[in-house]
Amino acid sequence: MKNELLLQGGTRHAQPYRKIVRVLLIAAFLIVALYYLWTRGFLYFRYSRAVYTDYFWYRAPWLLLHVVGGIAATLTGMLQFVPAIRARYPRLHRALGKTYLGSVVIAAGASFYLVSTSQLGLPYAVGLAMLGVVWLSNSLMAWLAIVRGNVAMHREWMIRSYVVTLSFVIFRLVEDLLVKMNISSFVERKVLMAWACWAIPLFFTELILQFRKLN
Repeated sequence: MKNELLLQGGTRHAQPYRKIVRVLLIAAFLIVALYYLWTRGFLYFRYSRAVYTDYFWYRAPWLLLHVVGGIAATLTGMLQFVPAIRARYPRLHRALGKTYLGSVVIAAGASFYLVSTSQLGLPYAVGLAMLGVVWLSNSLMAWLAIVRGNVAMHREWMIRSYVVTLSFVIFRLVEDLLVKMNISSFVERKVLMAWACWAIPLFFTELILQFRKLN
């Protein structure tokens, strides 16, 4: 009995530290996301051939639409996970949710055109096309869940959706590391990240979501 009480006490004491570590990790990742938004995303608001390069220039409006939608989804999605907003400002939470869903639809829709005109091969195009499909599907499932009043399911699908929203961070971060380490060729890195940037994070997210239900 004494050992059980000691174990329970140790678990209670450990929980605040786990929460702190989790919050710090999430904050660090969001800082990285904001860094890539500032250095890579907002760059495309300078509408010029030099910025878009010859590869994207003839598709510049579609890329700009994709970037705008992606930035809006990233920023509004961050606010959706702030407990104070959900609790004190439910109308704002709903408005942000609608903005988030609309941004995902716009960004994913534009990405399908960009993918269809890609010149980096079928594996790369299919990887990014599936990213768009998964992004839309997760977001729509989150919306359907809340429309039907299933808050718990809504939260899980929103987590999955936002993990996919942040896939651009994983793509850029890992690609930059591969370039610095001189690993593989340009096309091979692009093909790898077209799949890995969303499939791997989503896999681990699902493991965590399901593991929490075992407790």
